[in-house]
Parts: sequence; C-alpha cells; structure tokens
Amino acid sequence: MSKLIVRMFGGFGVGAVVTLIALVVLNNPEDTVSSHLIALNLLGSMLIGAYFSISALLFERDEWSMLKQTLFHYVTSLIVLFPIFTWLTGWVPLTPRSLAIGFVFFTITYILNWLGWFTYFKQMEKRMNESLQQRK
Repeated sequence: MSKLIVRMFGGFGVGAVVTLIALVVLNNPEDTVSSHLIALNLLGSMLIGAYFSISALLFERDEWSMLKQTLFHYVTSLIVLFPIFTWLTGWVPLTPRSLAIGFVFFTITYILNWLGWFTYFKQMEKRMNESLQQRK
C-alpha cells in the first residue's frame, strides 16, 4: 500500500512540474488566464502523472503476459484519461471529430511510447546477456 501512495504522490509532483514548465515556457505577459483555468489544468496534469505512476505497476505482474499487461494498461488509460482530457481540462473538445482525432493521437502516442520502452528493455536484456556470456 505504501508503494502505491509513494507512486501516486510522485506522479502528482511530476504532473505539477510539467505544468509549471509549460506555464513558464508558454508565458505571454499580454495573456490573462483565470486562476480557475490554471487550477483545472494543474489538477489534470497531476491526475495524469499519478495515474501513469500507479498504472506502471501493471507491468510488474509476472503472472500476466506482456500482451495482457499492455492491453489492460491501454484500455484502462483510455477509460481513466479521456474524462480528464475532455470534461475536466477541456484539452479535447467534446465533438465527435475531436474525440476521434484525440483517440487516434492518443493511440499513436501510446504505441510509439510502448515501442520506445520495449526497444530500451530489449537492448538492456541484450547487454545483460552479453555481460553474462563474458563471465563464463
């Protein structure tokens, strides 16, 4: 349980830092933005950070195949994140076209991210195996 709480608050922190960076980088002194809008975007980022920190635990389930872990994580991500993207923050407007574009963009981003991590861990596996072969 404590691992879950630590991950959740770590995700909150990462989400808050990402929002802070976006506010600093995108700062335009001529813009006026309500504190309510900033708070909703901050909350959305923090919830997304917490979700991804916690949901990564799915990939530690050794009894599940990688395919099952990935599909469960993807579907759960859609169910949890799309309400944040649409209702809470308004990042994706609630129109059929926008939802379809958001879904496609999310899926492509998810696949590219997954492929990146998969490649990284395959390379790590290869290096570890080579290291073990050298020890023999």
